[in-house]
Amino acid sequence: MRSPNPRTIAEAIEACRDRLRSVSRTPWLDARLLAQYVTGLDASAVIAYGDTSIDTRRRSRLFELAERRARGEPVAYIIGRKAFCGLEIAVDRRALVPRQETEELVLACVDDWAGHAPAIAEIGTGSGAIACALAHLIPRAHITASDISAEALELAAHNVNELGFAEQVTLVQSNLFTQFPDDARFDVVIANLPYVGTDNLAELEAGVRDHEPAQALLGGPDGLDVYRRLVDQLPERVRSGSALYFECAPRSADPLRSLVAATFTSAQTEIKKDAAGLERMVISRSIVSP
Repeated sequence: MRSPNPRTIAEAIEACRDRLRSVSRTPWLDARLLAQYVTGLDASAVIAYGDTSIDTRRRSRLFELAERRARGEPVAYIIGRKAFCGLEIAVDRRALVPRQETEELVLACVDDWAGHAPAIAEIGTGSGAIACALAHLIPRAHITASDISAEALELAAHNVNELGFAEQVTLVQSNLFTQFPDDARFDVVIANLPYVGTDNLAELEAGVRDHEPAQALLGGPDGLDVYRRLVDQLPERVRSGSALYFECAPRSADPLRSLVAATFTSAQTEIKKDAAGLERMVISRSIVSP
């Protein structure tokens, strides 16, 4: 680090930034978030009061957390939360860290359904971030959110209850739709299922590969095994006029679009790019139920 004994908050952040520069794509943001966590200041205050002295205890704690980040641990796991669609989501190793591209998936759904009262199924809820965001942004929606992992559902339940969405969000432990009631039908199915191909595991960032749950990442050799099983179950789970919103890897966007289009031949199925210009979402609208 630049100085072993930085005197101010700003100097401490800069020292952490130097430490993280070679291991993180966002070293300054990471350092700032860790400083906010240690000092209890928000984003604007930690900058506005950058010339304020930082005491030895907080400085040591900040450097400890920076070393964890330097070893690849996600910042969200270190501080225990992640901003997502205007909410603060509790996160830990039981579920993936919510990402910006998943926010974009949520907003695509909100654009279509705001002002309506859809029945939504979120498959593979993890931390519950998508379900909570949809409850927040579509207040008349009712969301049934499922996950195969009991541990992930414990985290999701914490977020649903802490954020005040218990009346809108029902949590179900289920392998895709298998544990849903037989008569359950939905206007929306949204999913960010495991989509990393085991053949492409080496391409993952080390921090993701080493710290986030493999069960929530890996989707078979080409990354589509779980989506194939989901799409097989969908005809009996969707209503006429329904829509699907799936996040995927760019390399699997076209195969996933083809899979959905072959199952729902009259639907309007498209690939949508994320803010980085990557083909990240498959969206299918105006589904005709069998």
